[in-house]
Amino acid sequence: MQPLGTFVSSARKFGLAKSVAYLLIMFILVFLILELAWRTYLYTTGRGFFDNPKEFTSPFFTTYEEPAPFKWQSTAWYRYGEVSIPKPDNEIRIICFGGSTTVNWRAGISYPQILDMKFSESESDYSVRVFNAGGEGFSTAHTLVNLSLRNLELAPDIIVVYHNINDLSVKDFGDWVSSDYANKYKSDFYLGFRHRSGALAGLTKISRLARFIVSSFQGLTFPRNRYGEVGLTSITNDHSQVLMHFKNNLRSIAAVAREHGIRLILASQAAKSDVRGDDGFVAFNQAVRQIAEEEGVVFVDVANMMTEDNLFLDDSIHYTRQGVERLADIFYPHVQYLVGQLESIDK
Repeated sequence: MQPLGTFVSSARKFGLAKSVAYLLIMFILVFLILELAWRTYLYTTGRGFFDNPKEFTSPFFTTYEEPAPFKWQSTAWYRYGEVSIPKPDNEIRIICFGGSTTVNWRAGISYPQILDMKFSESESDYSVRVFNAGGEGFSTAHTLVNLSLRNLELAPDIIVVYHNINDLSVKDFGDWVSSDYANKYKSDFYLGFRHRSGALAGLTKISRLARFIVSSFQGLTFPRNRYGEVGLTSITNDHSQVLMHFKNNLRSIAAVAREHGIRLILASQAAKSDVRGDDGFVAFNQAVRQIAEEEGVVFVDVANMMTEDNLFLDDSIHYTRQGVERLADIFYPHVQYLVGQLESIDK
């Protein structure tokens, strides 16, 4: 006969195991409910219930998303714009390239959208379309590849290239600078979760909620400068090496545009006063002007035409809606001038 003490001990162990199993089941159920709630929220905000099938990686660069346009058969989709890939004879196409300051989702509208509306209201024998090929975190390396491999098929007549900060911040990732910016864009801050390794990465491949939580914690360790702005770790950091790559990328973009008869606009980048005077930021804007002069293309000095701090969000780089509207107003006469050249050639 089993001693009473042994029976009680076994009962306690069974009860403990039952409690642990119950807690584990409850944890899984709660997690599944939260996961379902989070995916529902993502779906209602236009980001899909399941993983984004267009999440992109390539031998050239990695970042959050596939670079625009998304193509299917004879149709291409840009941000807020759809177009037939074969171009009609009476259509002038303008494509804007850049990073988050071209995407401008924070303000709810982008400068390419505003330009497109302005041209749609103008009287012309031509249909002038403006498309947004910007991407979150994109640099000149992204634009060079995106223009060359994904946008030439659309036969753009004019392109606008607006870069600085995402190239400059390459110096803040790792101990060396790669000519293709791999030291930045293959870090976990930019590499898509499905392309990472390890147990935590495995969990994020299954759960979008886990992905959000990990991203949020990861954001706390993102390189920041003394102002709290992403990307400028120190105003004394040596930026000379990445500046060389930046210039090479701009020259290559200009060469591709020239070879395909595309008119090019290069622009310096605007920022709030606490970043605008940074040595590296100034040097990169000066480089844009230098390359524009060397290549004989249009230069727009946005940096010196957008100097009011109220046009920027607290992060010092991204714009308020008023800032986006100002940016569009600055670009419009220069784009309009090139459109006029194209129209006069065909007459």
